[in-house]
Amino acid sequence: MVKVAAIMDQLKVEHPKLAENIQPIFVTVDPARDSIEALQDYAKDFHPDYIFLTGTPEQVQKMAKKYRVYVSKADETDDGDYLVDHSIVLYFHDGEGEMVDFFTQSMKPSDITQKIHKAMTFV
Repeated sequence: MVKVAAIMDQLKVEHPKLAENIQPIFVTVDPARDSIEALQDYAKDFHPDYIFLTGTPEQVQKMAKKYRVYVSKADETDDGDYLVDHSIVLYFHDGEGEMVDFFTQSMKPSDITQKIHKAMTFV
């Protein structure tokens, strides 16, 4: 999520008109724990452009399957806490909602910014 902030900040400096047309969205993979209220609190620590989404467990599971997101909930501790392991991928969609590209965890923000610029300007 810090990487997305770096990408958005770089786009706002280098390509401000393009940045205006990009909406970063975070979708939880743990709707049981990530209520709207919890996400609102969580959002305070991240880039202000983010929109945070959740849904029913069925909706989130359907989304995870569609995007081939690996999700695995670890056993709960005695106090009810748990970790959720998941894949980390950024998906880039066009204005019609079609996926244009995806960016892996190992990619540098500057490389992602270049790919976004190319996709949005056809250069």
